[in-house]
Amino acid sequence: MMPRSYVDRLARPLRSSVRLRFYAVSALLLSLIVALTALSVYALQRQAAHRDRLDTAAQGAINAQKANGLIFAAVMESRGVFLSTEPAAVQRASAALLQRNRELAQVVDGWQRGIGAEDQKLFGSVRARIVEFIRTSNELARLAATVGPDAAREWSDSEASRAAQTALHEDLGSLASMYAERSGLLTRTGEDIRLVQLLIMALGGLAISVAGLTLFLLKTLLVTPLLHIAAATDAMMAGKPLHTMPHITRTDEIGKLATSVQQLQKVVEQNEKLRKKERAALREQAAFKDNEAHFVAAINNMAQGLVILDPQTNVVLMNDAYKRIYKLPDSITDKPCSLSDILFHRAEAGLFSGDAPGHIKAIQARIAAGKPTTSFLHLQDGRWIRVVGRSMPGGDWVATHEDFTRLHQVEQMLERIERLFGTVAENIGEAILARDMSNDRYVFVNRAAEILFGMPRSEIMGKTAREIFDRDTAARIDGPAKPGAANEGSGEALQSIVTPGNGTRIAGIRHVPASDWEGATHCMVTLIDDRTERLAPPRRLAS
Repeated sequence: MMPRSYVDRLARPLRSSVRLRFYAVSALLLSLIVALTALSVYALQRQAAHRDRLDTAAQGAINAQKANGLIFAAVMESRGVFLSTEPAAVQRASAALLQRNRELAQVVDGWQRGIGAEDQKLFGSVRARIVEFIRTSNELARLAATVGPDAAREWSDSEASRAAQTALHEDLGSLASMYAERSGLLTRTGEDIRLVQLLIMALGGLAISVAGLTLFLLKTLLVTPLLHIAAATDAMMAGKPLHTMPHITRTDEIGKLATSVQQLQKVVEQNEKLRKKERAALREQAAFKDNEAHFVAAINNMAQGLVILDPQTNVVLMNDAYKRIYKLPDSITDKPCSLSDILFHRAEAGLFSGDAPGHIKAIQARIAAGKPTTSFLHLQDGRWIRVVGRSMPGGDWVATHEDFTRLHQVEQMLERIERLFGTVAENIGEAILARDMSNDRYVFVNRAAEILFGMPRSEIMGKTAREIFDRDTAARIDGPAKPGAANEGSGEALQSIVTPGNGTRIAGIRHVPASDWEGATHCMVTLIDDRTERLAPPRRLAS
């Protein structure tokens, strides 16, 4: 038996190819048709040969019976010849004997024409004896008619005549036995032919089943999937969205076709999106051209500076805010200028100190890349400028310049406050824990908490209280489930907590909700004051 893995490798192409499956079924059907045709031809040939041999045997048996009957009749007529006393009676008996001999000769002649090659030898012996019998009988009739009945009787009773008759009867008996045995063999041969016919019927039924299987496979594997894909294609061309392409998971030719149609769908959708974008761009361009004056007025009222450059860094448009940021005079802005002219003036005014050609090449590279960029400029007069640039349809480059010096100062102040808070939180005596209310996991732990719990903050951050402490301690440290319940009731109370590294501690625990500028509470801050040492009884000094 072949290993299962080997069988699977052989069967894998059939599972993944409609063509191979149809080839396999067609080969099976063709093999059945060839076998059915060969067996049919064989059966017809056997049946024809069987019919011929059966006819030959039947006709031979009939001829043998006729010959026996005529020989018996000739013997009876011979007795009538030599037993008659009247000449007229002898003449009638002789004539009858001659007629029987003629009939016997005709039977032998007709019999000989139907004898096969395998019977020629035996029939030749029988025919020779019948011819001898006819000759002897004719001679008996002649002697009775010319000499007398006594001479005929003497001729008939001779040893040679009796021996010839005995041999003739034996040969005819052998021939009859042969025909009887042959009939039995032909009967068995007919049974074999019927078995072949049954086999032909079975193969025909199998061929019909395979043909039905072929039609089923044709419908299931090819026709129905093609109809499904055709329907999906019609829906796609009609603009209906297709959430799932039928038969996309198949690995055969139908699956490849479904994949191709799905890819075509994506191309159509992408083309439609591109057409929408193009139409939108055309509408925007038309609106821009129709409302250019309004546009110029609008951009001049912008708080941010705006400049539009072409791919060669020539200025297409700039607003008043841009002119004010870089203190550009009318001598530059009232005529066509380039980024190089602006940088030259900024350098003279002390607002640019870099490499002008290099800066222009960098801008040209950004325009060529077509990707949005954000950069920050620190002018020599102390101002900070944020520049946001992006490409425009047609290859132009638009950039906004915003003075965010005040925002930068605020950010620096916030950084200083954050550092100050961090310094205070790290050096305060109380343990501080900040818990995210959405998942109950700790997002801030100070050094005092590390000392209190006897474990590094890396093992506390990102975990819940139940993952660190026992059930009671976790409940006391987490406090209320709702922010509004924090610090309700009698205020701070002393709690007994079990820490992972320092054992049982007595601490005062407070919970303070931390709200954002909109008033929403996202964090709960827990403050823990370790009072274990302060509550312990004083030790006596050694005397």
